[in-house]
Amino acid sequence: MSTADSLPLERFTIVEVNDRDVPLCLRLASSLAAKIAADLGATVLKVEPPGGDPVRRAPPLLPQGESALFQFLNTSKRSLLLDLATDAGRAALGKLTDTADAVLFEEPASIASLARAGRATAIEIAAFPLEMQAAHRPVSEFTILALGGLLHMVGEPDRKPLRLGGHQASYAAGLTAFTGLAAALAARDADRAAPSIRVSLAEVVQWVNWKAASGAAASGQSPGREGKRSEFQIVPCRDGHVAVVYTVTQWPATRALINDSRLDDPKFANRAGRRQHVAALYEIIAPWFADKTRAEIQVLAQAKGVPFGPIFAPAELLKADQYVARGFLADMTHPTLGALRLPQLPVQWNGRSFAPRPAPELPRPGLPT
Repeated sequence: MSTADSLPLERFTIVEVNDRDVPLCLRLASSLAAKIAADLGATVLKVEPPGGDPVRRAPPLLPQGESALFQFLNTSKRSLLLDLATDAGRAALGKLTDTADAVLFEEPASIASLARAGRATAIEIAAFPLEMQAAHRPVSEFTILALGGLLHMVGEPDRKPLRLGGHQASYAAGLTAFTGLAAALAARDADRAAPSIRVSLAEVVQWVNWKAASGAAASGQSPGREGKRSEFQIVPCRDGHVAVVYTVTQWPATRALINDSRLDDPKFANRAGRRQHVAALYEIIAPWFADKTRAEIQVLAQAKGVPFGPIFAPAELLKADQYVARGFLADMTHPTLGALRLPQLPVQWNGRSFAPRPAPELPRPGLPT
């Protein structure tokens, strides 16, 4: 293979261990970290328990009954069934970790000591910081979002908090784990000692939500759900909704775009005034959107350098100009599921994108796929 055709991580081997009875929120994080490495060319061997990774049966499901979530999170990997409750299974895993560059696993894991003892650099994903000694504490992603303060930020102020759609906390932890993995691989590639890596889902959520914690420390008040008092709101337009967003420096362009002389009132001249009079501000702004489509609003706003955001349904993204032009959604042929369309990694390498390969089918015990 030529240098131009080579993949960034193709010289590395990574073992992803899916032990039994691990919280789903952690499994999704480790699977995403390993998926990124696999799509970037690493040889990733996914070790599944007898019966397969439970994510194989997790919703949402494809028309054929297979898990779409599993297909997304396990592209470009190989798979091996091992019963890690047996001596033979543990011995086989030990051989794998002695020849691999890194091993990904979740806490609590019955094989944690084995994974840490091998030649491979250990990348461990846990729910809570090590100091809490909470490895066996029941946990879910919803729990972590609540404990981390993120639920306090989402929803209307006079109603219960809302959870984020999808698995955002797990995916943020997966990206964090991949960052640690990449640093460890770089150290190994430079013949330096690669320390073990540990990622805490609770700490990741605190980090993602850093503005709230920093704001509370600075002002003594916790930022939260502001609803109609929010500086930035969702407003209806002719064919849907648009997110109204602009920076302080973009206010003059926003004012010119709306083109209503009432916005020249001195009370709107600075951010503090606009926040104080936010209800009056949106009484002026909102009607401008009502007779325009999302596409029209986007064109007009971009011409002024204002980042208003039309809200798309997921199905609409399949035809979005940017994704089509980039070829971001990759078509692949799965050996049993047929045609699938999945997003590529949102990164390019010298102008090259990374099309994923199909996720592995469930192997027979002891035989990799």
